[in-house]
Amino acid sequence: MKRTASIVKKDDNKKKKPVMDESVLYLSALLVSVGFFALLIFSDATGTGYAIETSALATKTTPHVKTRFEREVGKMVEGSPIEAMVPYIAKQDPKTATFLVSIAKHESNWGKYSPKDSAGRTCYNYWGFRGGGDNVTESGYSCFGSPKEAVAVVGSRLDYLVHGLALDTPRELIVWKCGASCAGHSPVDVHQWIDNVGIYSQKVERVAGVDEGR
Repeated sequence: MKRTASIVKKDDNKKKKPVMDESVLYLSALLVSVGFFALLIFSDATGTGYAIETSALATKTTPHVKTRFEREVGKMVEGSPIEAMVPYIAKQDPKTATFLVSIAKHESNWGKYSPKDSAGRTCYNYWGFRGGGDNVTESGYSCFGSPKEAVAVVGSRLDYLVHGLALDTPRELIVWKCGASCAGHSPVDVHQWIDNVGIYSQKVERVAGVDEGR
């Protein structure tokens, strides 16, 4: 009998395992749920959740698709300084863009021979543009801070001449070179300007399909 009692006592000890109270488990689960819910509310209130989502979307950039004008004119001027301006020129009105390319060819060979400021930096002025302003060379040529700025300013002036004043042929646009009168200019230079701008205008229109749309 003593032996049996001893075995029973030993088995009773094995059954006594520490068990977590059910109320404690329930309370822990409740706290976790409340915390998660509060975090969601905080994210919505502060815009954190939206910011994270927006940031993720921002990393997905759409690749730039070149227009026919940008592709073909880019090939035409490849290797010259004006090549960096082609994306900006392509955004201009088709006729204005054509003259931006053709006038720059005659005036600076697409930027290879162009004005520089007093420190020897390029002015991004490939059209012989004299528009005044605070930053000009000693010869009166306008200096620009970037290719984008240059195209915006010169393009705006050309756009006014081409569409505002209806000077939409190289012969009519000779005012770009002469101003109000060509009396003080060499007739040879005047004719050469008209011819060269005309030739390259036709080339741009042909390869870039300006008349067909871009």
